[in-house]
Amino acid sequence: MQVVVMFKLTIKEIIELHNKIIKKYGGELGLLNEGNLAFMVDQINYEDKDIFWKSALILKCIVCGHPFVDGNKRTALEIMETYLYMYGYEVVAEVEEKVDFVLALAKDDWEMEAIIEWLKRHTRKL
Repeated sequence: MQVVVMFKLTIKEIIELHNKIIKKYGGELGLLNEGNLAFMVDQINYEDKDIFWKSALILKCIVCGHPFVDGNKRTALEIMETYLYMYGYEVVAEVEEKVDFVLALAKDDWEMEAIIEWLKRHTRKL
């Protein structure tokens, strides 16, 4: 019998990671909309969806929802990669490709299916 460990995201952990990113790379600290994060965290922790759907939701909610004053794209990418890693996946793309992807997502507000497809093409099981 295989035991599946469920990792739960918390708003507090997301904000702490965001603050570390801002302090390390620069930008303005601050939370604009905790409700966006609360919605995302509830969906990630309680919806019966696969890892790629949940990772896509992290990206979409943070990149397009702008819950923070600054650093949304950096935070989204870090949270998404950490979440995938906790479940035994890694993103296999060059830094520039990841940056281009997140910038395109921010510009064009991609549909979930397109984000999921990108993630499936650019991840591998550890």
